[in-house]
Amino acid sequence: MQNIQIAYKHSPLPPILEECLPPHFCDAILRTGASPIEEIRLRKGRTLTVTSRQKSLGCGIVVGERELQEIFSRMCGGSLYAYEETIREGYIPLSGGIRVGVCGSAACEDGKIIGVHNITGLMIRIPHAVAVETTDLLRSFFADCAPRGILIYAPPGVGKTTLLRAIAKGASSPLFGRHTAVVDTRGELNVELNDPALQLDILSGYPRNTGIEIAVRTMGAELIVCDEIGSMADAHATLGAANCGVAIIASAHAASVGELLERPAIKLLHRAHVFGRYIGLSRRAVGGFDYCITDWRDVGGKKER
Repeated sequence: MQNIQIAYKHSPLPPILEECLPPHFCDAILRTGASPIEEIRLRKGRTLTVTSRQKSLGCGIVVGERELQEIFSRMCGGSLYAYEETIREGYIPLSGGIRVGVCGSAACEDGKIIGVHNITGLMIRIPHAVAVETTDLLRSFFADCAPRGILIYAPPGVGKTTLLRAIAKGASSPLFGRHTAVVDTRGELNVELNDPALQLDILSGYPRNTGIEIAVRTMGAELIVCDEIGSMADAHATLGAANCGVAIIASAHAASVGELLERPAIKLLHRAHVFGRYIGLSRRAVGGFDYCITDWRDVGGKKER
């Protein structure tokens, strides 16, 4: 088991949330003293809660139906039409890499969601500017693993996206100097990646498979970083990139390598030896991640390092 140190840079609520949430909600959130605030959950008829360092804290306010609908409308800028596609997929993207999960009542046709109404819950995930040390991880990757890629896995909320951002920043920095493309489908990865020295291209809002194909075909990427792969379309695009000699560093939701390989798309990529390493993350209570590396040749056996 190895570890990566992280250091949070304290910040108040992002301005976009101060615009969307009622002032008394903001005050109640800040009074909890939570730092950093990682999640804010608003559920109709239930207590407003915040999550910090994987602990949930109640704010002493029950979220009313009208308040929830007004917050939802402000998050959409008063235009539900502009966000209807992402709402059908279960989220709203806000500025600063913030993603808001949305749930309610779905209207379906031929097994597909055509609309969502009667919003009952919003889950706000707030990215933070953090210093994550990835030099040793990247040095080992470029020396021993590339052009095979890395698949980072963990349950939701552990820190996969945080680590991917740090990897994109490190790989494209002058130290390693790799032409890196970030396929940021949901607007969560492009946070604190504004250093002018980075050799970095951001494909924001592209469907993941399309973004991967463009990064290879037109942007000349040497390394592609993307979040939450899992569909067969993602797998075929990833395989296409690998066949062009482009390494992919990506993430997926799973608690173990065995759980990963139960998914047909990941199994396809594993059989094609697209990923040289599988990295499982767990979050320490303070200041970093623990991670376990499994070599692709050891999957199915007991070797992990």
